[in-house]
Amino acid sequence: MENRIEKPTDNKEIEQSVNEAWPLFVKFLKGKNARITQARKIVFTQVFSRHDHFCADDLSASLAKGPNHVSRGTVYRTLALMEEIGFVRVIRDTDVHAHYEHVFNHPLHEHMICDRCGEFMEFVDNDLEEHIKMACKKYSFKERTHRVVIFGICKKCQTQ
Repeated sequence: MENRIEKPTDNKEIEQSVNEAWPLFVKFLKGKNARITQARKIVFTQVFSRHDHFCADDLSASLAKGPNHVSRGTVYRTLALMEEIGFVRVIRDTDVHAHYEHVFNHPLHEHMICDRCGEFMEFVDNDLEEHIKMACKKYSFKERTHRVVIFGICKKCQTQ
């Protein structure tokens, strides 16, 4: 099992991801007869510039004022569309709060969430992925996506 996933923090990498993903999102929106708006592009770009596990309300609050103002409803609707196309993934904590992360061009990974401090830790486990593929094959199940979330106490909280 490998440890944490490194996500791009370089603005050029973020811009490249947005430039690559936005046309795909536009095509998806057109296929759903959904509007392609500047507000949706602002939300889209903000999601791609984040490298944390954020709540929709936090994103909405950051876009509530200023020249890139976007309504709370637009944030929620855009996140739902981004989840539908597979650009973001939703992870629920033990309180069933939805946290989002963008996953476009990122390796498939799973999460551990600390019950005490709430830290999200990402990990890749190829054996786990293989077991999931084998289970799907065994039961003739066509997987769309999956989430593995392990709840417990992180190393830092264990030592406190």
